[in-house]
Amino acid sequence: MTQRRIAVIGPVPPIRSGVARHTAATAQALAQLAEVRLWSFSRQYRNWIYPGSSERSADLRPPEGLTIASGLDGMNPLSWHRAASQVARWQPDLAVIPVWTFVLAPALGTIARSLRRQGVPVCAIVHNAVDHEAAWWKNRLSKWQLAQADRYVTHNDTLADAVRAISPGAPVAILPHPVFDDFPQPLGALARQRALELLFYGLVRPYKGLDIAIEALALSGRRDVRLTIAGEFWQGEDQLRAQITRLGLTDMVEIRPGHVSDADTAELFARADAVVLPYRAVSGSGVVPLACRYGRAVIASDLPGLASTIENGKSGWLFPTGDARSLSEIIARLDRHQTAMAGDHAMEFGRTLTWERFARHILA
Repeated sequence: MTQRRIAVIGPVPPIRSGVARHTAATAQALAQLAEVRLWSFSRQYRNWIYPGSSERSADLRPPEGLTIASGLDGMNPLSWHRAASQVARWQPDLAVIPVWTFVLAPALGTIARSLRRQGVPVCAIVHNAVDHEAAWWKNRLSKWQLAQADRYVTHNDTLADAVRAISPGAPVAILPHPVFDDFPQPLGALARQRALELLFYGLVRPYKGLDIAIEALALSGRRDVRLTIAGEFWQGEDQLRAQITRLGLTDMVEIRPGHVSDADTAELFARADAVVLPYRAVSGSGVVPLACRYGRAVIASDLPGLASTIENGKSGWLFPTGDARSLSEIIARLDRHQTAMAGDHAMEFGRTLTWERFARHILA
């Protein structure tokens, strides 16, 4: 029997993002079941669009063992059509394309539409149906890309409902975000300094509600807690620092701005007792499976995109979205014994979230 051919079109490392890492892991898992080729980006955004320091990092490596073409330019329509032609000439049985940002919706949507017109079915992996802080016209771009697929894989019911509203009747598979198993084991290089160590990890944007966590820390009344903020600030760094100073928390909050390497990620999660996700809006998060990877409890707002992967009181704790007082009450009563037990449950749950299972859903 001829082996199936799968084209994966999306960013991969050394591009810095959870979506790039997810795309690479998906392609590698699919390669265990089919013949896979990757089409990735030489550039995703113009410099004035991208709010971070760089969209690439020297400490990240492309996925091994795969044929990768990296000529796709998110800002150059000629490269979109060239990539679509290359994919079509290879005659894949399926094209797999992520959906997550309006900025790249024109590029990836154009490729998807072209492939479908040439008889190549498209499976969209939906990380975000619309941007959490976007204007209506930006969301229309995201929805347009979504409409260019034949079927979908999403991480939770909320995303699935959004997809069904845009493409009624299309097949939608729901599977939680798999656990990234390529992060290194920690060496124990970071010393604990407080009775309770909390971690906020990832890009800092207003919708992620870090100001809610800062307020909750003050309301908890505890002085034996440290909150470490590790990630690149896209917005609001000055306001956040001012809030920390105003609330008298400068000795309780450690800020590590900028890109976090894999090695540093391992150490930060190893030191933490719990990871805090005080998001105001979210359709899903790669931080939760990362917490599962390192066996760490999660304290999160009760948004459906988070609540679907956190068992309240068992693998973590949920609080009403935007409610700093409720979050402060959780912080006030937690101890290391409770977080360790929750972390064990999180790790156990994470063992079910395999990339092989995810790949089989894509091919099903």
